[in-house]
Amino acid sequence: MADSTTDKSMMYRLMKERGANAIDDLTTGLVNNMNYSNHTVLYPNGEVEEGQGVLPEWFYPVYKGTNGFSELNAIIQYVSQESIWENLGEMMMGIAMVEMKHLDKLGDLIMGLGGNIADQKYETTYVEYGKSEEDAIRAGLKAEKATIEEYNRIIDKIKPLRQNETTEFCLALLAKLIADEQFHANLFETWLKENVH
Repeated sequence: MADSTTDKSMMYRLMKERGANAIDDLTTGLVNNMNYSNHTVLYPNGEVEEGQGVLPEWFYPVYKGTNGFSELNAIIQYVSQESIWENLGEMMMGIAMVEMKHLDKLGDLIMGLGGNIADQKYETTYVEYGKSEEDAIRAGLKAEKATIEEYNRIIDKIKPLRQNETTEFCLALLAKLIADEQFHANLFETWLKENVH
């Protein structure tokens, strides 16, 4: 009887551990198996620690800054464009789901670095819907390129720091985010080549 109770206790503990990240695991698996993420570059494993030189404020503009290139801006833009432009629907929603994963990972990162995502204000001033499918694609391409530039600016701030687990995790996460954003930019450029004459 004791073995049965021990087995149930261990099983419960394992299920609870898995359940703590079930949604994260599910969404990561989903976006990695869609055609809208660069699955040759994976999200890093590990955690960050406050006070290791990387400042959470560096990530606020890409998290949900009012600037035209934040991850939250991209989600709102692409989900809206999915509804407006029927022919772009699948691509825009697929990309939006990848951007949702980016927002999630950045939120975890900011909190791990001691930042506060709840205090960050947001408005939709810079969301571009476009007046045509071509406009929508060009707006997305512009935003993806601006996001990549901002991520590279953050990398330039991290590289001179004393390297540790936190800096290595941040650089690996940024590499994944840039790989996905470049993948999106390539999708938009391909669409323009195939559809604009």
